[in-house]
Amino acid sequence: MRCIFGPVPSRRLGRSLGVDVIPSKTCSYDCLYCESGPTTHLTLARQTFIDPDSVLRELLDFFSHHPRELVDVLPFSSAGEPTLYEPLEELIQALKGRFPDIPLVVLTNGSLLWDGAVRRALLGADRVVPSLDAVMGEVFQRVNRPHPAIELSHVIDGLKAFRKEYRGELCVEVLLVAGVNDSEAHLRALRRVLDAVQPDAVELNPVDRPPAYAGVKGLDADALALAASFLPCRNTRVVGRFRGAGCEAAPQASLETRILELLMRRPCTPEEMARSLGAAVLDVEGALTRLQKAEKVVPHSFGERPYYQAIKKQPPV
Repeated sequence: MRCIFGPVPSRRLGRSLGVDVIPSKTCSYDCLYCESGPTTHLTLARQTFIDPDSVLRELLDFFSHHPRELVDVLPFSSAGEPTLYEPLEELIQALKGRFPDIPLVVLTNGSLLWDGAVRRALLGADRVVPSLDAVMGEVFQRVNRPHPAIELSHVIDGLKAFRKEYRGELCVEVLLVAGVNDSEAHLRALRRVLDAVQPDAVELNPVDRPPAYAGVKGLDADALALAASFLPCRNTRVVGRFRGAGCEAAPQASLETRILELLMRRPCTPEEMARSLGAAVLDVEGALTRLQKAEKVVPHSFGERPYYQAIKKQPPV
């Protein structure tokens, strides 16, 4: 599999050249809202899914064809959970050694932070963004649908332990699903845990893309603002949409191929694809029409914006 993708427009990070070392969809959670779709391999087993040298070679090849200014950040962001990658510590050290001027971010669900080896692997990252959507057992089961061996108390204890050890920027992400984890009682309990962890920032993230499961709804702007008022006021922010500059085109692959690589990771609107791929919106729309006829992508109406998703073949049972 290809290890890097993008740059893609990120609401939080800007122009992100994603590092993906986890097969889709391998994860320790099966979250209701996940934009990458339902988890097909629910696991806690850490593995070497791909040689770390392969990742480094792909990045070196990318920057041999594109200027450094094209990329704002290198995030470990995939359709699965990046801390399931066993050589994570080795790869982070290699990337920081080779690209020291590019911020390296790990987006994780935080489910494995109770494991000392996972915590050590993350110490070399510039920013770590673990999720914490629930602090009550029943709510945790409903929204995150974890592997049966995961205990919420261990997840919270792992986050607290990591805060004590980590010297980089720690941003806790909270994603609220309407009617599931947005009650006043849960938000107050979440505030108590966040006060104990003391992260540098709390990122309140809306359900802004088609979710894994039908019927999942996010909060509107007023409800998000109300929810934010229950959380630490000094460092809680609601994540907005990408507003950065566009990205340049990559000449090595066709527009259809690059669109598919992007949509295999997450749903996007035509405008987001155009910014990410350095293409005109009309060209992207034409490519999407061809991909639809070839039954490789499908439109998805979510909210007020038209999204497209890749049609993924399910693995054999």
